[in-house]
Amino acid sequence: MRKLLLISLLSMTLPIFADTPPPAVVAANPAVAPKPLKIGVVDVRSVVQKSAQLQNINLQLTQKFKPREQAIVQAQARYREEEDSFNKDGPKLSEAQRTKAEHQIISDRANLQAMITAFQQDLDNEQNSAMQKLLSEIASIVNDTAKTQHYDLILQGDNVPYMTDQLNITDTVLRKLNG
Repeated sequence: MRKLLLISLLSMTLPIFADTPPPAVVAANPAVAPKPLKIGVVDVRSVVQKSAQLQNINLQLTQKFKPREQAIVQAQARYREEEDSFNKDGPKLSEAQRTKAEHQIISDRANLQAMITAFQQDLDNEQNSAMQKLLSEIASIVNDTAKTQHYDLILQGDNVPYMTDQLNITDTVLRKLNG
């Protein structure tokens, strides 16, 4: 496993040094010295968490889904009342009434579960869609930053075990996003 990791790392770095002239040539003619790579690192997770857009997304989703959430809470309360009433009055009911009440409770439980499932799926879909838009906007800003500031390589921060502060462009990306 280590050999495979080492080989893959070397294969990624060798092309960087393939065009590097021998040290004797560089010493004799500094004009042929290779241009150093300009590398940046961005912590996308931090950008998302600190962005004003995330707060707006959460607010919009809360406003959009609050009525459905309240309807579910009310349906749950009605279901609990119906179930409590059945548990209390069930022994007093005739067999036909008890069977009818049991079927109603089963039907209401299934309807409640369907409401909750649909609500959760719709909320998840909306969240995913909004997050994809935000991540796309962040990617666009990272690309623009790379082009305008002449970066050769920008890495995601969660994939970098160590970096110096001068490589970190997270704040730059966040400023442009919130700008």
